[in-house]
Amino acid sequence: MAGTSAESGQSRRPSAPSLAVIGAGVAGCALAAGLRRGGWDGPIDLWEAGRGPGGRAATRRSRQDAGWHLDHGAPLLNLLEDPEPDLVAPLLQGGWIVPWREPAAALQADGTLGPAEADPLLGGSLYRGHQGMDDLCRGLLALAQGPPASLTGHYGTLVRHLAVRPEEGWRLADANGAVLGEADWLVLTGTLLAHPRAMERFGWSEVPLQRAAEGLGDGALEAALAALASMEMETRTNLMLTIEPAAAARWLALPFRLLSFDGQAQRRWGLRRLSIQPLADGRCGVVAHGVTADEAPAMAALEGAVAGALEPWLGEWASGGDGLAGVSQRQLMHWGAAFPVAPGLPPAAMVCPASRVAFCGDFIAGPGFGRIEGALRSAQALAGRLLALLLLLCLSLGGPALATAAGAVPYRCDGDLLLATSDNGAVDAPGIPNSAAGTVPGATVLLEWRQLRLQLPRTNNAGPPSYTDGLWWWSLEDPQQPRFLHRRGAIERFSCQAIAAAAPPADGR
Repeated sequence: MAGTSAESGQSRRPSAPSLAVIGAGVAGCALAAGLRRGGWDGPIDLWEAGRGPGGRAATRRSRQDAGWHLDHGAPLLNLLEDPEPDLVAPLLQGGWIVPWREPAAALQADGTLGPAEADPLLGGSLYRGHQGMDDLCRGLLALAQGPPASLTGHYGTLVRHLAVRPEEGWRLADANGAVLGEADWLVLTGTLLAHPRAMERFGWSEVPLQRAAEGLGDGALEAALAALASMEMETRTNLMLTIEPAAAARWLALPFRLLSFDGQAQRRWGLRRLSIQPLADGRCGVVAHGVTADEAPAMAALEGAVAGALEPWLGEWASGGDGLAGVSQRQLMHWGAAFPVAPGLPPAAMVCPASRVAFCGDFIAGPGFGRIEGALRSAQALAGRLLALLLLLCLSLGGPALATAAGAVPYRCDGDLLLATSDNGAVDAPGIPNSAAGTVPGATVLLEWRQLRLQLPRTNNAGPPSYTDGLWWWSLEDPQQPRFLHRRGAIERFSCQAIAAAAPPADGR
């Protein structure tokens, strides 16, 4: 379809389907990274209302004070499920994230400390951004780099209106109706444009995606929108404090840098979590996460709650009268109905091919729901599904597909795209009877799956082609459902199905 560059205003006709991703939080950035690492070179536009990437995993910084920065949303990334999302390893290798090893504890209603692992945010493997939580998204965007101008971030821009035109795709507009951009596919990584809270919070007259979907007749999209509309969303208010050096020394000596509040403690103090972060020149920052409430608590109320909860450790520094001692700066951050309440959007509803709409984010039901882990995992799953769909579209149009996909046969293996490219190689032993399905001795298969590129040699077994390097096994007894195995102590089996529109024929040729 024809697209419009929001920066140049000039028409462009991309050679591959274009994607408009609404939201440059963890899910949006991870989706871009997953698509790019999967070989997709088509244009991706990230649209973000904030000043930069990060979303609720952002870091607030000051232009006037280079030493001041606070992780005012998520203080860390934790992973409770195995295996870890594929993008974690390259983020660690690139130094974008590092293991989180600071002391943590849970405050109980009687004022005593318990183990931190009771908090779902503090169990499993813990990581933080190297120089702030925004390094997580910065690292994901670094992994998402591809050909020039193939990834464009549009920050400080709120998409207000959506429209879809048959055979032409999606159009994005601002509050005044001015066109921001166009794309073949629309991906929402948050619920704002698809949830009735948009009307309540901003006074909008309609839910943008619901309005745009009218008349499309896409039952899958209608079901997804109904599921999203039924979801409850929580608001949160965070108090950010800057503590001067004289008082900061007392804060930094506390037996925890991250303090969670159990259920009864939350009811007593109205706090969910407390994060203490060292700053330059001996200062520290404190971020107090308030519990959900119908009305945002006042700044003084939150500060008083912090003083009451920490009085056993801070003593006279927790004055509780005019506020905490040594505070040089106070700010409130209000997250408006941005935190999903289970059960979330079913994974089966993530992709609506007929209308070219998709969803990912921590609001998708499954492991990590409501946390960064859920955003990463849903983005990884969506990247695999979109890669398969986009590859099929390119094949049907006779245009360019994945950069690595020439001659490849696509499969979906454990939910992710796998590309299998056969190469007959040299005929080095003609007498061995392994020439079924057109292969010959010396043949290999190249498998590209997740972050792996495996070149496996053809076995000497007679019959349907099979390939192995001793650790990995790929065989085509049933070309529609190949056997894909990995020996790692025990045998690990992956479920693979040929993608119907590009499936190999029954004889495996």
